[in-house]
Amino acid sequence: SFCAPQPLFAPAVSPRQPGVLQLQALSSRDLAVMGSKSAESDNSTSEEDTEAAEGAGTGEDPLHEEYEPLEESIYGWAVSMIVRDAVWLNEGTAVPAHRVARILNSVFLMLLTNSLQAFLLLFVSRLLTAPAVVSIRRDYGTYEALMYPNHTTLTVNGFDRGIPGFRVEANFMKMDLDEQRDICQVPLSHPWYLISILFIWTLTCQIEMRAIFETAVRLLWRTPTVPSTKDVTKADEEQEHLVKVEGLTPVMKTVIGVFVLVPRTVMLLLLNYLGCRWLTATLGLGDVLLNGLALEFLVLLK
Repeated sequence: SFCAPQPLFAPAVSPRQPGVLQLQALSSRDLAVMGSKSAESDNSTSEEDTEAAEGAGTGEDPLHEEYEPLEESIYGWAVSMIVRDAVWLNEGTAVPAHRVARILNSVFLMLLTNSLQAFLLLFVSRLLTAPAVVSIRRDYGTYEALMYPNHTTLTVNGFDRGIPGFRVEANFMKMDLDEQRDICQVPLSHPWYLISILFIWTLTCQIEMRAIFETAVRLLWRTPTVPSTKDVTKADEEQEHLVKVEGLTPVMKTVIGVFVLVPRTVMLLLLNYLGCRWLTATLGLGDVLLNGLALEFLVLLK
């Protein structure tokens, strides 16, 4: 005959009679569920203890390192293509010409993007920034010569600047309305407005600089340096078409640093400088804001 196991009893609160302690029988299935939950609890507790031990003595939370995808840009795509196809070429592939073509295409697109950015920076400097600076200096020099009659000095750029103590306020009315309006629209005459625009523009560049810095840290510093391309990638067990980068060879890190990170950093710093110079020399408070929005287009070119 079949003998059922003796039930175990545990205290439980009856939903029909709140506060009354009753006995509830637990079946073998309930015990199995409790056992699995207990095991999960023990595992989570042990993981928490391990994490706490890792962060013990530092006063900081433990740092979790996880695989992260590259940024969604031409540079991120080019880096992934160069690394993956270089591994295939070294390990052997049925389509070597296709792999080489993809690497060359990636390098070409990076060089094209860098060249386009350099071209635009050159013309921003020559066609926008330089004429705007000369124009606003000339207009303000004329204003200073009018407001400080016969009491001006020349700047290093050859424009008039008034000597303090000899300003004639009544001469401002000798200017026509258009000239008065233009002088009042000089950005430096509204310093807090100009500072706020320049601050926002610098923050925009700083966000891009942070992305470049994080990419450099992840690829050049945190990613181990391996001697051979055999140790570079590892297939993901969960996702079939996903490849994890376990390390980079010295040649790969050099190519990424020289052809990707350094040009992006130089272009961004030059763009930030030329943008601030152009915005400061822009005549018209509304145009300062619009030009700041236009400059963001160059930052997003990647």
